[in-house]
Amino acid sequence: MMLIGHTRAHTHIHAHENRIDMTEGPLFGKIVNFAIPVALANLLSIAFDAADLAVIGRWSLYGHQSLAAIGATNAITSLMLILAFGIAGGAQVVAAQCYGAKDNRGISHAFHTGIALGFWCGIILMVLGVSMSRLLMQLMRTPADIIDSATLYLRLRFLGIPFTMIYVFGCVLMRAVGDTRRPLLFLLIAGLVNLTLNIFFVTVLKWDVAGVAVATAISKGVSAALVMVALMRNPAPCRIMPGKVKLYWPELKRILWIGVPSGLQSSSYAISNVIIAVAINFLGSVAVAGNTASGMVESVIHVGTFAMYHSVLAFGGQNYGAKEYRRAARAFLICAAISVTFNLVFGWGAYLCGRPLLGMINPDPAVIEQGMLRFQVNFTTYFIAGMLDVVGGGLRSLGRSVSPMIVTMMCVCVFRIVWIYTVFPKYCTLTSLYISYPISWGLVVLINGTVLFFVCRKLILHGEDKP
Repeated sequence: MMLIGHTRAHTHIHAHENRIDMTEGPLFGKIVNFAIPVALANLLSIAFDAADLAVIGRWSLYGHQSLAAIGATNAITSLMLILAFGIAGGAQVVAAQCYGAKDNRGISHAFHTGIALGFWCGIILMVLGVSMSRLLMQLMRTPADIIDSATLYLRLRFLGIPFTMIYVFGCVLMRAVGDTRRPLLFLLIAGLVNLTLNIFFVTVLKWDVAGVAVATAISKGVSAALVMVALMRNPAPCRIMPGKVKLYWPELKRILWIGVPSGLQSSSYAISNVIIAVAINFLGSVAVAGNTASGMVESVIHVGTFAMYHSVLAFGGQNYGAKEYRRAARAFLICAAISVTFNLVFGWGAYLCGRPLLGMINPDPAVIEQGMLRFQVNFTTYFIAGMLDVVGGGLRSLGRSVSPMIVTMMCVCVFRIVWIYTVFPKYCTLTSLYISYPISWGLVVLINGTVLFFVCRKLILHGEDKP
Protein backbone atom coordinates (compact mmCIF):
# COMPACT_ATOMS: atom_id res chain seq x y z
CA MET A 1 0.00 0.00 0.00
CA MET A 2 2.86 2.36 0.76
CA LEU A 3 4.38 1.60 -2.61
CA ILE A 4 1.09 2.35 -4.35
CA GLY A 5 0.69 5.60 -2.43
CA HIS A 6 4.24 6.64 -3.27
CA THR A 7 3.65 5.94 -6.96
CA ARG A 8 0.50 8.00 -7.04
CA ALA A 9 2.18 10.93 -5.33
CA HIS A 10 5.04 10.78 -7.80
CA THR A 11 2.62 10.70 -10.73
CA HIS A 12 0.75 13.71 -9.31
CA ILE A 13 3.94 15.75 -8.97
CA HIS A 14 5.16 14.72 -12.41
CA ALA A 15 1.86 15.75 -13.99
CA HIS A 16 2.13 19.18 -12.35
CA GLU A 17 5.69 19.53 -13.65
CA ASN A 18 4.29 19.24 -17.16
CA ARG A 19 2.14 22.33 -16.65
CA ILE A 20 3.16 25.98 -16.84
CA ASP A 21 1.48 28.69 -14.79
CA MET A 22 1.73 31.52 -17.29
CA THR A 23 0.22 34.13 -14.98
CA GLU A 24 3.33 34.69 -12.85
CA GLY A 25 7.12 34.61 -13.09
CA PRO A 26 9.45 35.62 -15.97
CA LEU A 27 7.65 35.50 -19.30
CA PHE A 28 10.48 35.11 -21.80
CA GLY A 29 11.87 31.85 -20.43
CA LYS A 30 8.43 30.31 -20.07
CA ILE A 31 7.46 31.25 -23.62
CA VAL A 32 10.66 29.72 -25.02
CA ASN A 33 10.20 26.53 -22.97
CA PHE A 34 6.62 26.31 -24.20
CA ALA A 35 7.37 27.08 -27.85
CA ILE A 36 10.38 24.83 -28.55
CA PRO A 37 8.49 21.50 -28.19
CA VAL A 38 5.63 22.90 -30.31
CA ALA A 39 8.06 23.90 -33.07
CA LEU A 40 9.83 20.53 -32.91
CA ALA A 41 6.49 18.70 -33.10
CA ASN A 42 5.54 20.63 -36.23
CA LEU A 43 8.98 19.95 -37.73
CA LEU A 44 8.65 16.24 -36.96
CA SER A 45 5.23 16.17 -38.61
CA ILE A 46 6.70 17.69 -41.78
CA ALA A 47 9.59 15.21 -41.72
CA PHE A 48 7.32 12.18 -41.35
CA ASP A 49 5.04 13.43 -44.15
CA ALA A 50 8.10 13.74 -46.39
CA ALA A 51 9.16 10.23 -45.38
CA ASP A 52 5.75 8.91 -46.48
CA LEU A 53 6.27 10.36 -49.93
CA ALA A 54 9.86 9.10 -50.06
CA VAL A 55 8.74 5.53 -49.29
CA ILE A 56 6.03 5.50 -51.93
CA GLY A 57 8.25 7.29 -54.43
CA ARG A 58 11.08 4.80 -54.01
CA TRP A 59 9.33 1.45 -53.60
CA SER A 60 5.94 1.79 -55.27
CA LEU A 61 5.18 -0.72 -58.02
CA TYR A 62 3.46 1.99 -60.06
CA GLY A 63 6.17 4.66 -59.98
CA HIS A 64 5.18 8.27 -60.24
CA GLN A 65 1.47 7.47 -60.55
CA SER A 66 1.24 6.43 -56.90
CA LEU A 67 3.09 9.57 -55.83
CA ALA A 68 0.75 11.66 -57.97
CA ALA A 69 -2.29 9.90 -56.47
CA ILE A 70 -1.25 10.92 -52.96
CA GLY A 71 -0.33 14.41 -54.15
CA ALA A 72 -3.77 14.80 -55.73
CA THR A 73 -5.36 14.49 -52.28
CA ASN A 74 -3.05 16.99 -50.55
CA ALA A 75 -5.43 19.93 -50.85
CA ILE A 76 -8.25 17.99 -49.16
CA THR A 77 -6.15 16.37 -46.41
CA SER A 78 -4.51 19.72 -45.68
CA LEU A 79 -7.92 21.38 -45.44
CA MET A 80 -9.01 18.72 -42.93
CA LEU A 81 -6.04 19.50 -40.69
CA ILE A 82 -6.53 23.25 -41.07
CA LEU A 83 -10.15 22.97 -39.94
CA ALA A 84 -9.19 20.63 -37.09
CA PHE A 85 -6.51 22.96 -35.71
CA GLY A 86 -8.76 25.99 -36.21
CA ILE A 87 -11.67 24.62 -34.20
CA ALA A 88 -9.34 23.00 -31.67
CA GLY A 89 -7.76 26.41 -31.12
CA GLY A 90 -11.06 27.48 -29.58
CA ALA A 91 -10.80 24.64 -27.05
CA GLN A 92 -7.23 25.68 -26.27
CA VAL A 93 -8.22 29.28 -25.56
CA VAL A 94 -11.23 28.38 -23.39
CA ALA A 95 -9.24 25.84 -21.37
CA ALA A 96 -6.40 28.35 -20.93
CA GLN A 97 -8.78 31.10 -19.80
CA CYS A 98 -10.38 28.78 -17.23
CA TYR A 99 -6.95 27.62 -16.04
CA GLY A 100 -5.80 31.22 -15.61
CA ALA A 101 -8.98 32.05 -13.71
CA LYS A 102 -8.44 28.99 -11.43
CA ASP A 103 -11.94 27.86 -12.44
CA ASN A 104 -11.64 24.11 -11.79
CA ARG A 105 -15.17 23.33 -12.95
CA GLY A 106 -14.63 25.31 -16.14
CA ILE A 107 -11.30 23.56 -16.78
CA SER A 108 -12.92 20.13 -16.37
CA HIS A 109 -15.85 21.03 -18.62
CA ALA A 110 -13.55 22.54 -21.25
CA PHE A 111 -11.38 19.40 -21.32
CA HIS A 112 -14.32 16.99 -21.55
CA THR A 113 -16.15 19.16 -24.10
CA GLY A 114 -12.99 19.47 -26.21
CA ILE A 115 -12.51 15.69 -26.40
CA ALA A 116 -16.21 15.11 -27.13
CA LEU A 117 -16.19 17.78 -29.83
CA GLY A 118 -13.07 16.29 -31.41
CA PHE A 119 -14.66 12.85 -31.46
CA TRP A 120 -17.94 13.98 -33.03
CA CYS A 121 -16.22 16.23 -35.56
CA GLY A 122 -14.10 13.24 -36.53
CA ILE A 123 -17.14 10.98 -36.95
CA ILE A 124 -18.98 13.54 -39.08
CA LEU A 125 -15.93 14.16 -41.27
CA MET A 126 -15.36 10.42 -41.62
CA VAL A 127 -18.91 9.71 -42.82
CA LEU A 128 -18.96 12.66 -45.22
CA GLY A 129 -15.43 12.04 -46.48
CA VAL A 130 -15.75 8.31 -47.11
CA SER A 131 -19.03 8.77 -48.98
CA MET A 132 -17.80 11.77 -51.02
CA SER A 133 -14.18 10.81 -51.77
CA ARG A 134 -14.84 9.87 -55.39
CA LEU A 135 -16.89 13.01 -56.00
CA LEU A 136 -14.19 15.21 -54.46
CA MET A 137 -11.55 13.67 -56.73
CA GLN A 138 -13.80 14.21 -59.75
CA LEU A 139 -14.44 17.85 -58.79
CA MET A 140 -10.67 18.38 -58.59
CA ARG A 141 -10.37 16.93 -62.11
CA THR A 142 -7.98 14.21 -61.02
CA PRO A 143 -6.42 12.48 -64.06
CA ALA A 144 -8.13 9.23 -65.07
CA ASP A 145 -5.01 7.12 -64.59
CA ILE A 146 -4.73 7.96 -60.87
CA ILE A 147 -8.29 8.72 -59.77
CA ASP A 148 -8.94 5.18 -58.48
CA SER A 149 -5.78 5.14 -56.37
CA ALA A 150 -6.40 8.68 -55.13
CA THR A 151 -9.98 7.82 -54.14
CA LEU A 152 -8.86 4.71 -52.25
CA TYR A 153 -6.14 6.64 -50.43
CA LEU A 154 -8.54 9.46 -49.50
CA ARG A 155 -11.21 7.07 -48.20
CA LEU A 156 -8.71 5.29 -45.98
CA ARG A 157 -7.42 8.64 -44.68
CA PHE A 158 -10.99 9.68 -43.84
CA LEU A 159 -11.50 6.42 -41.94
CA GLY A 160 -8.69 7.48 -39.62
CA ILE A 161 -9.83 11.09 -39.19
CA PRO A 162 -11.55 10.49 -35.78
CA PHE A 163 -8.15 9.48 -34.36
CA THR A 164 -6.58 12.59 -35.86
CA MET A 165 -9.23 14.84 -34.33
CA ILE A 166 -8.89 13.28 -30.87
CA TYR A 167 -5.11 13.68 -31.03
CA VAL A 168 -5.32 17.31 -32.19
CA PHE A 169 -7.88 18.31 -29.55
CA GLY A 170 -6.00 16.40 -26.85
CA CYS A 171 -2.74 18.13 -27.77
CA VAL A 172 -4.18 21.65 -27.68
CA LEU A 173 -5.82 20.97 -24.32
CA MET A 174 -2.44 19.92 -22.97
CA ARG A 175 -0.86 23.04 -24.44
CA ALA A 176 -3.54 25.20 -22.81
CA VAL A 177 -2.03 24.38 -19.42
CA GLY A 178 1.57 24.51 -20.65
CA ASP A 179 2.17 20.81 -21.35
CA THR A 180 4.01 20.77 -24.69
CA ARG A 181 6.60 18.05 -24.11
CA ARG A 182 4.31 15.04 -23.92
CA PRO A 183 2.53 15.82 -27.22
CA LEU A 184 6.00 16.02 -28.83
CA LEU A 185 6.92 12.61 -27.39
CA PHE A 186 3.63 11.08 -28.55
CA LEU A 187 4.13 12.46 -32.05
CA LEU A 188 7.65 11.02 -32.18
CA ILE A 189 6.39 7.56 -31.17
CA ALA A 190 3.48 7.66 -33.62
CA GLY A 191 5.74 8.95 -36.40
CA LEU A 192 8.19 6.09 -35.94
CA VAL A 193 5.28 3.63 -35.99
CA ASN A 194 4.03 5.27 -39.18
CA LEU A 195 7.42 5.08 -40.89
CA THR A 196 7.95 1.43 -39.91
CA LEU A 197 4.49 0.38 -41.08
CA ASN A 198 4.90 2.38 -44.30
CA ILE A 199 8.01 0.44 -45.23
CA PHE A 200 6.41 -2.89 -44.25
CA PHE A 201 3.10 -2.33 -46.05
CA VAL A 202 4.67 -0.92 -49.22
CA THR A 203 7.78 -3.06 -49.60
CA VAL A 204 6.65 -6.39 -48.09
CA LEU A 205 2.87 -6.51 -48.51
CA LYS A 206 2.89 -4.40 -51.73
CA TRP A 207 -0.17 -2.45 -50.64
CA ASP A 208 1.07 0.70 -52.42
CA VAL A 209 -1.00 3.85 -51.62
CA ALA A 210 -3.37 1.82 -49.45
CA GLY A 211 -0.37 0.81 -47.32
CA VAL A 212 0.61 4.44 -46.75
CA ALA A 213 -2.96 5.39 -45.81
CA VAL A 214 -3.40 2.43 -43.44
CA ALA A 215 -0.03 3.13 -41.81
CA THR A 216 -1.06 6.76 -41.29
CA ALA A 217 -4.42 5.75 -39.78
CA ILE A 218 -2.78 3.27 -37.39
CA SER A 219 -0.18 5.81 -36.29
CA LYS A 220 -2.92 8.38 -35.65
CA GLY A 221 -4.70 5.77 -33.56
CA VAL A 222 -1.52 5.24 -31.55
CA SER A 223 -1.10 8.99 -30.98
CA ALA A 224 -4.77 9.37 -29.99
CA ALA A 225 -4.47 6.48 -27.52
CA LEU A 226 -1.31 7.95 -25.98
CA VAL A 227 -2.95 11.36 -25.56
CA MET A 228 -6.09 9.89 -24.01
CA VAL A 229 -4.12 7.73 -21.55
CA ALA A 230 -2.09 10.80 -20.54
CA LEU A 231 -5.23 12.90 -20.08
CA MET A 232 -6.92 10.19 -18.01
CA ARG A 233 -3.86 10.08 -15.73
CA ASN A 234 -3.76 13.84 -15.23
CA PRO A 235 -4.58 15.18 -11.76
CA ALA A 236 -7.89 16.98 -11.43
CA PRO A 237 -9.24 19.24 -12.83
CA CYS A 238 -7.34 18.41 -16.05
CA ARG A 239 -8.16 14.70 -15.83
CA ILE A 240 -10.40 13.17 -18.47
CA MET A 241 -12.95 10.73 -17.06
CA PRO A 242 -14.67 8.72 -19.82
CA GLY A 243 -18.05 8.89 -18.11
CA LYS A 244 -17.96 12.70 -18.16
CA VAL A 245 -16.96 13.14 -21.81
CA LYS A 246 -19.85 15.06 -23.30
CA LEU A 247 -20.69 18.48 -24.74
CA TYR A 248 -21.21 21.05 -21.97
CA TRP A 249 -23.16 23.85 -23.60
CA PRO A 250 -21.54 26.96 -21.97
CA GLU A 251 -18.03 25.74 -22.83
CA LEU A 252 -19.10 24.42 -26.24
CA LYS A 253 -20.57 27.80 -27.16
CA ARG A 254 -17.34 29.59 -26.22
CA ILE A 255 -15.19 27.03 -28.06
CA LEU A 256 -17.22 27.33 -31.25
CA TRP A 257 -17.35 31.14 -31.01
CA ILE A 258 -13.56 31.22 -31.10
CA GLY A 259 -12.79 28.05 -33.05
CA VAL A 260 -15.19 28.21 -36.01
CA PRO A 261 -14.06 31.68 -37.21
CA SER A 262 -10.46 30.52 -36.79
CA GLY A 263 -11.12 27.43 -38.91
CA LEU A 264 -12.90 29.48 -41.58
CA GLN A 265 -10.05 31.98 -41.63
CA SER A 266 -7.49 29.23 -42.10
CA SER A 267 -9.63 27.77 -44.86
CA SER A 268 -9.49 31.10 -46.68
CA TYR A 269 -5.71 30.68 -46.90
CA ALA A 270 -6.21 27.29 -48.50
CA ILE A 271 -8.70 28.72 -51.00
CA SER A 272 -6.39 31.60 -51.96
CA ASN A 273 -3.48 29.17 -52.32
CA VAL A 274 -5.51 27.01 -54.71
CA ILE A 275 -6.31 30.07 -56.83
CA ILE A 276 -2.65 31.12 -56.82
CA ALA A 277 -1.67 27.57 -57.79
CA VAL A 278 -3.96 27.83 -60.82
CA ALA A 279 -2.22 31.08 -61.80
CA ILE A 280 1.20 29.45 -61.41
CA ASN A 281 0.06 26.51 -63.56
CA PHE A 282 -0.51 29.07 -66.32
CA LEU A 283 3.24 29.84 -66.28
CA GLY A 284 4.27 26.26 -67.03
CA SER A 285 5.67 23.16 -65.34
CA VAL A 286 9.06 24.70 -64.51
CA ALA A 287 7.37 27.48 -62.56
CA VAL A 288 5.19 24.91 -60.78
CA ALA A 289 8.24 22.82 -59.87
CA GLY A 290 10.11 25.88 -58.58
CA ASN A 291 7.15 27.00 -56.51
CA THR A 292 6.70 23.50 -55.06
CA ALA A 293 10.38 23.22 -54.10
CA SER A 294 10.46 26.64 -52.45
CA GLY A 295 7.17 25.89 -50.69
CA MET A 296 8.76 22.85 -49.03
CA VAL A 297 11.50 25.07 -47.56
CA GLU A 298 8.92 27.65 -46.46
CA SER A 299 6.96 24.98 -44.57
CA VAL A 300 10.09 24.29 -42.48
CA ILE A 301 10.59 27.98 -41.67
CA HIS A 302 6.92 28.25 -40.72
CA VAL A 303 7.45 26.06 -37.63
CA GLY A 304 8.58 29.13 -35.67
CA THR A 305 5.45 31.07 -36.56
CA PHE A 306 3.28 28.04 -35.72
CA ALA A 307 4.92 27.77 -32.29
CA MET A 308 4.45 31.46 -31.53
CA TYR A 309 0.80 31.31 -32.55
CA HIS A 310 0.10 28.55 -30.02
CA SER A 311 2.19 30.38 -27.43
CA VAL A 312 0.03 33.47 -27.84
CA LEU A 313 -3.17 31.42 -27.52
CA ALA A 314 -1.98 29.81 -24.30
CA PHE A 315 -0.26 32.77 -22.60
CA GLY A 316 -2.89 35.26 -23.68
CA GLY A 317 -5.72 32.92 -22.66
CA GLN A 318 -4.35 32.13 -19.20
CA ASN A 319 -3.60 35.78 -18.37
CA TYR A 320 -6.94 36.95 -19.72
CA GLY A 321 -8.65 34.40 -17.48
CA ALA A 322 -6.57 35.63 -14.52
CA LYS A 323 -7.40 39.26 -15.43
CA GLU A 324 -3.66 39.91 -15.83
CA TYR A 325 -4.20 42.08 -18.90
CA ARG A 326 -0.87 43.93 -18.72
CA ARG A 327 0.93 40.61 -18.54
CA ALA A 328 -1.05 39.32 -21.53
CA ALA A 329 0.01 42.40 -23.52
CA ARG A 330 3.66 41.83 -22.54
CA ALA A 331 3.37 38.20 -23.65
CA PHE A 332 2.09 39.37 -27.04
CA LEU A 333 5.04 41.74 -27.44
CA ILE A 334 7.56 39.05 -26.48
CA CYS A 335 5.99 36.53 -28.88
CA ALA A 336 6.01 39.13 -31.65
CA ALA A 337 9.69 39.93 -31.01
CA ILE A 338 10.64 36.24 -31.02
CA SER A 339 8.64 35.58 -34.18
CA VAL A 340 10.13 38.56 -36.04
CA THR A 341 13.67 37.63 -34.99
CA PHE A 342 13.22 33.95 -35.91
CA ASN A 343 11.75 34.72 -39.32
CA LEU A 344 14.33 37.39 -40.12
CA VAL A 345 17.20 35.03 -39.31
CA PHE A 346 15.82 31.91 -40.97
CA GLY A 347 14.05 33.72 -43.81
CA TRP A 348 17.13 35.64 -44.86
CA GLY A 349 19.33 32.62 -44.10
CA ALA A 350 17.25 30.48 -46.45
CA TYR A 351 17.36 33.21 -49.10
CA LEU A 352 21.16 33.52 -48.91
CA CYS A 353 21.52 29.73 -49.07
CA GLY A 354 18.62 29.38 -51.51
CA ARG A 355 20.33 27.76 -54.46
CA PRO A 356 21.97 24.93 -52.49
CA LEU A 357 18.71 24.32 -50.61
CA LEU A 358 16.65 24.16 -53.79
CA GLY A 359 19.33 22.02 -55.43
CA MET A 360 18.84 19.38 -52.73
CA ILE A 361 15.17 19.15 -53.73
CA ASN A 362 15.54 19.51 -57.50
CA PRO A 363 18.93 20.00 -59.22
CA ASP A 364 17.45 21.42 -62.44
CA PRO A 365 18.96 24.95 -62.87
CA ALA A 366 15.74 26.27 -64.40
CA VAL A 367 13.70 25.03 -61.42
CA ILE A 368 16.20 26.56 -58.99
CA GLU A 369 15.93 29.95 -60.70
CA GLN A 370 12.14 29.87 -60.53
CA GLY A 371 12.27 28.82 -56.88
CA MET A 372 14.63 31.68 -56.05
CA LEU A 373 11.93 34.16 -57.12
CA ARG A 374 9.79 33.06 -54.19
CA PHE A 375 12.82 33.15 -51.90
CA GLN A 376 13.60 36.70 -53.02
CA VAL A 377 10.12 38.08 -52.33
CA ASN A 378 8.56 35.91 -49.61
CA PHE A 379 11.49 34.78 -47.53
CA THR A 380 13.01 38.23 -47.11
CA THR A 381 9.64 39.54 -45.84
CA TYR A 382 8.52 36.45 -43.93
CA PHE A 383 8.80 38.25 -40.59
CA ILE A 384 5.56 40.02 -41.53
CA ALA A 385 3.79 36.66 -41.76
CA GLY A 386 5.07 35.86 -38.27
CA MET A 387 3.52 39.07 -36.96
CA LEU A 388 0.24 38.19 -38.68
CA ASP A 389 -0.25 35.00 -36.66
CA VAL A 390 0.78 36.67 -33.40
CA VAL A 391 -1.74 39.52 -33.63
CA GLY A 392 -4.51 37.19 -34.82
CA GLY A 393 -3.78 34.69 -32.05
CA GLY A 394 -3.64 37.52 -29.53
CA LEU A 395 -7.15 38.64 -30.39
CA ARG A 396 -8.45 35.06 -30.20
CA SER A 397 -6.85 34.50 -26.82
CA LEU A 398 -8.86 37.50 -25.57
CA GLY A 399 -12.08 35.99 -26.93
CA ARG A 400 -12.18 38.10 -30.11
CA SER A 401 -12.29 35.74 -33.08
CA VAL A 402 -14.80 37.11 -35.58
CA SER A 403 -13.02 40.39 -36.40
CA PRO A 404 -9.62 38.79 -37.23
CA MET A 405 -11.45 36.27 -39.40
CA ILE A 406 -13.17 39.01 -41.42
CA VAL A 407 -9.99 41.07 -41.75
CA THR A 408 -7.87 38.11 -42.80
CA MET A 409 -10.40 36.78 -45.31
CA MET A 410 -10.73 40.22 -46.90
CA CYS A 411 -7.03 41.10 -46.90
CA VAL A 412 -5.73 37.68 -47.85
CA CYS A 413 -8.32 35.72 -49.81
CA VAL A 414 -10.25 38.55 -51.49
CA PHE A 415 -7.21 40.78 -51.99
CA ARG A 416 -5.17 38.01 -53.64
CA ILE A 417 -8.04 37.06 -55.95
CA VAL A 418 -8.40 40.69 -57.02
CA TRP A 419 -4.62 40.90 -57.50
CA ILE A 420 -4.59 37.79 -59.70
CA TYR A 421 -7.30 39.19 -61.97
CA THR A 422 -5.98 42.76 -62.16
CA VAL A 423 -2.24 43.13 -61.54
CA PHE A 424 -0.98 39.67 -62.48
CA PRO A 425 -2.34 39.65 -66.09
CA LYS A 426 -0.35 42.82 -66.86
CA TYR A 427 3.00 41.22 -66.02
CA CYS A 428 2.39 37.42 -65.94
CA THR A 429 5.50 36.67 -63.88
CA LEU A 430 6.05 34.76 -60.67
CA THR A 431 7.50 37.85 -59.03
CA SER A 432 4.36 39.89 -59.73
CA LEU A 433 2.32 37.06 -58.22
CA TYR A 434 4.49 36.62 -55.13
CA ILE A 435 4.42 40.35 -54.29
CA SER A 436 0.77 39.88 -53.32
CA TYR A 437 1.90 37.79 -50.32
CA PRO A 438 3.82 40.38 -48.26
CA ILE A 439 1.32 43.11 -49.17
CA SER A 440 -1.60 41.00 -47.90
CA TRP A 441 0.36 40.06 -44.76
CA GLY A 442 1.11 43.70 -44.07
CA LEU A 443 -2.53 44.73 -44.42
CA VAL A 444 -3.63 42.09 -41.93
CA VAL A 445 -0.90 43.02 -39.43
CA LEU A 446 -1.75 46.71 -39.70
CA ILE A 447 -5.50 46.27 -39.14
CA ASN A 448 -5.49 43.41 -36.63
CA GLY A 449 -2.50 44.90 -34.81
CA THR A 450 -4.36 48.20 -34.38
CA VAL A 451 -7.45 46.38 -33.10
CA LEU A 452 -5.34 44.32 -30.67
CA PHE A 453 -3.65 47.47 -29.35
CA PHE A 454 -6.97 49.15 -28.55
CA VAL A 455 -8.49 45.98 -27.07
CA CYS A 456 -5.49 45.58 -24.74
CA ARG A 457 -5.57 49.29 -23.88
CA LYS A 458 -9.27 49.13 -23.03
CA LEU A 459 -8.78 46.04 -20.85
CA ILE A 460 -5.85 47.58 -19.00
CA LEU A 461 -7.58 50.93 -18.41
CA HIS A 462 -11.11 49.77 -17.72
CA GLY A 463 -10.83 46.08 -16.86
CA GLU A 464 -9.99 44.51 -13.52
CA ASP A 465 -6.28 44.36 -14.22
CA LYS A 466 -4.13 43.47 -11.23
CA PRO A 467 -1.31 45.89 -10.41
